[in-house]
Amino acid sequence: MQKFLFGCFLVSSLILVSCTDENRVFEENVEIPNEKWTVSEKAILEAEINDTISSHNFLINVRNTERYPYRNLYVFVKTIFPNGKSSKDTVGIVLADATGRWLGSGGGYLNSSSHLSNTIMYRYNRRFPLTGTYRFEIEQAMRTDTLVGIKNIGLRIEKTDK
Repeated sequence: MQKFLFGCFLVSSLILVSCTDENRVFEENVEIPNEKWTVSEKAILEAEINDTISSHNFLINVRNTERYPYRNLYVFVKTIFPNGKSSKDTVGIVLADATGRWLGSGGGYLNSSSHLSNTIMYRYNRRFPLTGTYRFEIEQAMRTDTLVGIKNIGLRIEKTDK
């Protein structure tokens, strides 16, 4: 019986690994050292973009622990275009409901070694104006110098179905 269960697990794992995310253009997450994100630290990500025709969605990935003391997280996302021009967005991310129950995948209750993952869309159905390397800088925009309990922050860009 154990061999059968192990075989089922192995086959399921191989199927999951072989699945591709056809809409994903870019995804990268930056680990926050010691789960302490200071106001001076930026998560810097660079994406090579070759498609100026398709529309894209932009999403922020956040992993937090129960040590994070707030229900929400505000971040600034600066986009630097290949021609050097830039734009800046302020993004609010809800991490817990009004009762303090954590949102996101990974369960509603955390222990010190676990985390919750949240993915929040902040730009919808946008086209890249230029091909080339785009630089994204994500910095925390909370009113405290050091945020405790943020494991990592990242960016996902995916093609829309349109």
